[in-house]
Order: sequence, then structure tokens, then C-alpha cells
Amino acid sequence: MVNLIQTTRPDAEKITEPQEIELGQVKTWSYSALKVYEECAYRTYIARVKKIQEPSGPAADRGTLIHQAAEDFVKGKRDTLIPELKKHYEQAFLDLREEFKAGRASLEGEWGYTIDWATTGWVEDDTWARIKLDAIVMESDTSARVIDYKSGKRYGNEIAHGQQGLLYAIGTFMRFPVLEHVTTEFWYVDQDGNPTTKPYTRDTALMFMPGWHKRGVKMTTEKEFNPSPSKQTCRWCSFKDGDVPECKWGVK
Repeated sequence: MVNLIQTTRPDAEKITEPQEIELGQVKTWSYSALKVYEECAYRTYIARVKKIQEPSGPAADRGTLIHQAAEDFVKGKRDTLIPELKKHYEQAFLDLREEFKAGRASLEGEWGYTIDWATTGWVEDDTWARIKLDAIVMESDTSARVIDYKSGKRYGNEIAHGQQGLLYAIGTFMRFPVLEHVTTEFWYVDQDGNPTTKPYTRDTALMFMPGWHKRGVKMTTEKEFNPSPSKQTCRWCSFKDGDVPECKWGVK
């Protein structure tokens, strides 16, 4: 299986932020967590500091079921694809299943990084950043494909998913120092059989690493967690709802 993780951190000079910093009440970040924080820091405070969990909705529950079915099929735990996966991506999942059998693919990666971007466990004392992806396929000693299944819509999410893919590419390069090329693929299982792909070289992806690092540092050193109420930011936040809402600034 894929296990060529780093023993020393490559491209250390790409990180420009001083590393001797004091973390705040939220000590870890991921793409999805950062997205929430940058939309409304107070929502992060309620969820991560007060530890009040938001209920998952039907779309999230459906996405979880689809991802689990995909993983089970690729691993050979089930013999058939569910209709949502078979409709547009049957051959793609059959090919991925063969890659997994051959030991060239790894699934459901839970990658942890220290603040210096060295690899660590998913839940360790020094875990600072987390990246979770659906699949990675090692095409050669220096090239890999990173795959993410999407059960939602493609259009309207181009910028957000592009950013997510870029972070996946950076994390992959930092985890596998031998890689020189990474292609990210988003499989929109509800849309069509044409995934959105983006190739990266190591140098191209790591040009953006300092920016991601600064964003992660800002979130994990935050002290104020001020709210940012608006129709857009409050639209999908459940903390504004209820007889006694957790957020008194929420726009309904």
C-alpha cells in the first residue's frame, strides 16, 4: 500500500511565518473548519470552544452514505455500486478498485501535520492541520492523483473546490517528498462523468503554501471570535435557530 511518507520536511524554506507562536483555544484547522471560521469566527467559537455540535442535514447525511458506499466498493466489501455512483462513474470506480487491489491506491486518508508541516497523526499533541481525502493513486514514483467525491453541485462551487484541491495538492507534496506532479480530481457523482481536474507541479503548488499557512495561524491564534452576521453567512448556520439561539446576532 501507499506508505512513502516523509522522514524530513521538504521545502522548509516555503514557510515564511515564524513557528514559535502560542496557539489559542482552537488549536487545529482543516479546509472545512477554516472555511467556517473565515465566514464567521463566532460560529467556530460556538462549535469548537463551547463544543456545541450543529445537527447534520439531509444533504450531509446523504453525502456520508455515498462516501461510505464508494469506500466499501473500492475495498471489495460490496460487489455492486449504488445507483448514485454507478450512473456516471461506474468505470471510474471499477478502475479505482483495480488500483486498490494492486496496492497503488489508498483510501480515506486522515493526514495530520504539525505547525512546521511535518507529518504527524490525526489526533496527536502536535497535530495542527488536518487533510482528509477520499483516495490517492500513485501513478509512478513521482506522480499521483488525488480524488475527492462530491455529492453536491459543481456549478457555483468552482472557487471553493478549487481552493480545496490546492490545499490537497500542497498536503500531498508535503507528505510525499518524492512526488513532483499531483493532479486533483473532483468526481461530481450527481452531475456527469467528467471530473474536474487540475494538475500541479511541486513548485506551483508550494507557491501558495505561505498564504495557507498564515490563514491557519490566524485561525489557531484567534482570541476574539467576533460574529459576522449576514444573510449569506447565517444561511446554513443552525446556531441562530431555536427558542434560545446560541447566537443572538444571527440573521434569519
